Amino acid sequence: MSYGEEKHPRSVFDGVKTISVAPEPLMAEISAAIAALEYARASHSPPPFSKTNKKSSCEYDAGMADEAYKAGLACMAAGRDDEAVVSLNVALSNCPPDETSSVAKLHSLISLTSQQHKNSSS
Repeated sequence: MSYGEEKHPRSVFDGVKTISVAPEPLMAEISAAIAALEYARASHSPPPFSKTNKKSSCEYDAGMADEAYKAGLACMAAGRDDEAVVSLNVALSNCPPDETSSVAKLHSLISLTSQQHKNSSS
């Protein structure tokens, strides 16, 4: 190391994902992870976060995602927010990640529905 160069120390937190400060997006992310895990267990496949089993784009089921999305909207319209969150999470777990607008819309709906459910429970 020569004069004038500063060595930046590495931190144990360098590879850690940043967590949102707002509770709604955090809860939506947790709900999505739980739904994905439950779906993986129900279909007898390894968890989606397993490093040895990354989903390829052909393993996502856009048709199932669309059906779950429609079911989630129907539950929202009927006032069954808890069922809507589950359906929307199933839709999110089946939605291909390259469909960024769909993924963003699902995250938004999950957050909104979770917040409505929380407010109606209080």
